[in-house]
Amino acid sequence: MKVIMVAGGTGGHIYPALALAEALEKRGHELLFVGSLDRMEKDLIPAKGYKYYGLNVYSTMGGLFAKLRSLFSIFKAYFECLKLVDGYDMAIGFGNYISLPLMFAAKKKGLKCVLHEQNSFVGRANRLLDMRADLIIASYPDNLKQFRNPRTFFLGNPQASKAFSAIKDENIITDMGLDPKKKTVVIFMGSLGSESIMKVLLEYFDLCDGAYQIIYATGKAYYSYVDEHIKKCDYLKYYERIDGIGVMKNADLLVSRAGATTLTEIAAIGIASILIPSPYVPNNHQYHNAMALVNNEAALIIEEKNLNAENLKNEIDRLMKDDELRQKLADNATKLGNSHVCEDIIEKLECL
Repeated sequence: MKVIMVAGGTGGHIYPALALAEALEKRGHELLFVGSLDRMEKDLIPAKGYKYYGLNVYSTMGGLFAKLRSLFSIFKAYFECLKLVDGYDMAIGFGNYISLPLMFAAKKKGLKCVLHEQNSFVGRANRLLDMRADLIIASYPDNLKQFRNPRTFFLGNPQASKAFSAIKDENIITDMGLDPKKKTVVIFMGSLGSESIMKVLLEYFDLCDGAYQIIYATGKAYYSYVDEHIKKCDYLKYYERIDGIGVMKNADLLVSRAGATTLTEIAAIGIASILIPSPYVPNNHQYHNAMALVNNEAALIIEEKNLNAENLKNEIDRLMKDDELRQKLADNATKLGNSHVCEDIIEKLECL
């Protein structure tokens, strides 16, 4: 089967697509990825060895001019995609505005159309495509009520399969110059990083005393600033980007945004976490994502409006000192995971 996949914008859309692509490739299916010309997918996806086609599509975020520019670029890309999809059997979209022209073109040309929703609250692009899909894969039970399409199934996020198969490797910690025998906190604010959280973290680091090790992924945009202002010490390491799954597998606590893919990894790996949902995303979906874990006693939450260096340190210290509570959160997170998501999804795809 020849499959064309579209994903982009953030790691939350891209990494699940890559996880499913890897499983599809192992089953002998031929793949082409579509994304933007100027966002992170243009580098991440080709680096994994996949064929890639970039579209010049602008974000829908912003004022009236930005929205009009976005609509025009989507309309233009649609005609480009009408030619691109020729010869393919199936199109799989992972949300985000970049998926719209490709999925509309695929439907027009008679391809089987599949949507994957990573968040607990369905995004705008997938809502627009809802009734045009031949199959929708949901990551949360609540998605089943949000889509109108009766061909919606709760199967989960493909990234879970990859995270479940990860093996603990202490070399990941030692290679960072840290001690794998000491308790470790990993701090990760999504693939793009966060300026507002970064400033709180820099204050928090000044309060730390080495009671535990810290690994911080800054995001590309903020690495230089952090490098200039961070407290330099042996127990604190910072990087532009880290192997999130590998580091989490060897850490005791995660502090992170509440992107859908990160939460999937939390459940698959089984790690205690403090979630700080981004209030800057559509439909406040990160808050809803986080509460799916919090309501199952699988994570703690600090909303950004309530966040400061002191209360962040208090919560981290509390968890790092309380092994029983930390283990309870990790165990409850694991109960929400699914180790065979990719296999379940591919079974559905191959029956279309």
